[in-house]
Amino acid sequence: MCIGPHGRRAVSVYRDRYERFTASDEYRASRTRKAKVIAHLCAPYLTGEARVVDLGAGTGIVRKVLEVISGNRIFGIEIDGSFIAERERMVRGDVLRLPLASESIDFAMLNHLYEHVRDPGLLFEETYRILRPGGRAYVTAGSRLAIMEPHYRLPFLSWLPRASASAYLRMSRKGRSYDDIRFLTYRPLTRLMRAAGFIVEDVTESAIDDLIQSTWGDPWAAVWGGIRKIPPGARHSLLRVGSPQWFFCLERPARPGTVEADGTA
Repeated sequence: MCIGPHGRRAVSVYRDRYERFTASDEYRASRTRKAKVIAHLCAPYLTGEARVVDLGAGTGIVRKVLEVISGNRIFGIEIDGSFIAERERMVRGDVLRLPLASESIDFAMLNHLYEHVRDPGLLFEETYRILRPGGRAYVTAGSRLAIMEPHYRLPFLSWLPRASASAYLRMSRKGRSYDDIRFLTYRPLTRLMRAAGFIVEDVTESAIDDLIQSTWGDPWAAVWGGIRKIPPGARHSLLRVGSPQWFFCLERPARPGTVEADGTA
């Protein structure tokens, strides 16, 4: 970005496509849809007296919509203060050094966050630390092998080495550098979650079952109907490699001998 005549900002041909998108009405609408998806999948963990935090909350739009839907106060953590649009109950902080006490949170949301941090293993360790024993986290995670990269909408961008990906961005005039986005494939990602101490449940299939028609429409519902006919083992393998994103529910194990809210040990 540079300053043009009369003090007005002149838009560079290399202005980041993602920066433009996050400032648009389209982006706000997409965050509202995302919040409704999370509310649908995570309703039992958002209501009542649950202590809930949205990690890497970005603009805060998702947090605000979820608060309205759930009727519960929800806090957001975001490192980039200039990015925050809805400032109520938003805290500026680093998700790799969370400004939260250990075992103070019932439910955490990590919505397309891991690829934006320099150390995703530490991200999951910090999430584990702040959750109470028996607490849970919702993770939506993009795949490095997604054909269409979700931030810049360029095919195969995340497949490339970083230097090549940055050159591709500049050639497309959609951005300047891809150095700060680090997607993983399925096994390395889930390995980091388990190494942090979590019980990892992949809920991708049930999430797609619930959301495919209402969120992605009839054509994708037809495609998913065909995939659903594949035998379970092969279908699971296909989703691990071919799905552009995955949905996970992480649980911090309860301490031995403790009793959960439903009365089970």
